[in-house]
Amino acid sequence: MKVFHGRKVPRWSKKHSLLNKVKASIIIPTLNGGNLLLKVCEALIRQEFQDSWEVIIIDSQSSDNSIKQTIELFNHSNIPLKLITINKKDFQHGRSRNQAIKESRGDIILLLTQDAIPANKNWLKIMIQSFDNTQVAGVFGRHIAHDNHPRLIQRDLDNHFNRMNEYPIRKIEDLIKYNNEISLRQIFHFFSNNNSALRRKIWNKIPFPEVDFGEDQTWAKKAIESGNSIAYQHDSIVFHSHDFSFIQSCVRTRIEKNFFLKNFGYDLKIDRSKLLPIIFNNIKNDLLWLLKTNQFHLRELCYSFKKNISSNSF
Repeated sequence: MKVFHGRKVPRWSKKHSLLNKVKASIIIPTLNGGNLLLKVCEALIRQEFQDSWEVIIIDSQSSDNSIKQTIELFNHSNIPLKLITINKKDFQHGRSRNQAIKESRGDIILLLTQDAIPANKNWLKIMIQSFDNTQVAGVFGRHIAHDNHPRLIQRDLDNHFNRMNEYPIRKIEDLIKYNNEISLRQIFHFFSNNNSALRRKIWNKIPFPEVDFGEDQTWAKKAIESGNSIAYQHDSIVFHSHDFSFIQSCVRTRIEKNFFLKNFGYDLKIDRSKLLPIIFNNIKNDLLWLLKTNQFHLRELCYSFKKNISSNSF
């Protein structure tokens, strides 16, 4: 195993990389990833994949022990690991991923985050198989909730990805319909770098936009509007979910709504006169679902209040 530290790869390894292309490169941005990062890496080491592949971590000066432990994990495997260290202030979602991809060798680039744990030993193989369709530029997979998170989170993830599964291949065949139907556009450009992959030859033409948030969806929009296809792979699964605090959820909601307004022209703000009825109705539906599925718990009800108030307040 070779571990390279710092921004620059040693000269001999650059030559080596040119002579030794690999099938897949997995890119993971990190900052104090803790135990979740270690679980991600353990899941990667267990992958059953016959072609050559590598892992590249781009770390923003982690101060915990996770990077050292990660290196030790890969030292006991036959999977090449490259470590790129950048200043924390220099991290940006689009630019930093592009930087890591430039130093990778794979024909297929896969992207995870430090808290997205492949759910089984076939995650990598299934994701790669999606590119058997030569028209596919990028693929994203399903998320399931971490075991210690509220069940309402899993319910919401199931609803979201079941909707994604209605369009396993997204390609603009009817431009007028695409331009006129916001709901269709929102499905077509959905993409998640918590669990995704793309062809290097497409990335060479369409790198990730240098944005502070939402580099995945802005990339997907540009990719499909350039005539490419985006695929959804329901069977390539990661454990990934967030149980934000109320304040964190409010901040996230504001960031997302500003992002969609700026980059897609979607004004997702809710009319104040409709706000309370929407919140009340959503909480009522959550409560009915919890009772129907025998999963009612005070924690779940508290989560419902937190989610519905914070996500509809801006």
